[in-house]
Amino acid sequence: MDPRQGGASPDPAERADLTGLDDRQLEQLAAELEAADRALRIEMAPLQARLAELSGRQGVLATELRRRERQRHLAQRRRVRAEVEEGQAPSLLRLVEAEDPPDFGEPPFSQLEVMLETGGVVALGYPGSRAPSLQMTDGSEVATVSDLGHARRLFQQGWDFGVPARKGVRVHTPGTRLERLLDPDRCFIRPRGEGAPGAGSGSAAGA
Repeated sequence: MDPRQGGASPDPAERADLTGLDDRQLEQLAAELEAADRALRIEMAPLQARLAELSGRQGVLATELRRRERQRHLAQRRRVRAEVEEGQAPSLLRLVEAEDPPDFGEPPFSQLEVMLETGGVVALGYPGSRAPSLQMTDGSEVATVSDLGHARRLFQQGWDFGVPARKGVRVHTPGTRLERLLDPDRCFIRPRGEGAPGAGSGSAAGA
């Protein structure tokens, strides 16, 4: 038997054959197996070194990609905070209580972006919702609202955000199961696409 051909354990027939070998033959076979193992390890050493080098380069590349993504994310959050502070992104409460609609009209919420004052971007409704929406109530009935115009009309009729038992605007962090209730004056609105490229398509929201 050539020990260098394959690394599988001997089958039962081979083990049975071992019983017919004397101690000297067993020692010789053990030495041959040890030599084959050593030769194979020497042969594999350059490949293992190459794999280690590739793994290290991949780690460095991944670190640089994370650094750049974090820089883009932080820059986006700074832009959002600036827009909020400068009044360029009015709160949801300000929009619904205003006598006139905003310059961008009263579009579906799918065409709007919802932000926090910290700069994070959130989505209206429950995680996994097909389309962004919010709930409003008159204290008895509950309506699901999917556009700003409907929200403005109901608010002007005295309706409030949320459901009778829990008031507020339900939002969630895109791509996660994290959700919360916010006051409408803590949700800031701008037309989708006015922020950084890719904004609102999965950016994490800051608390």
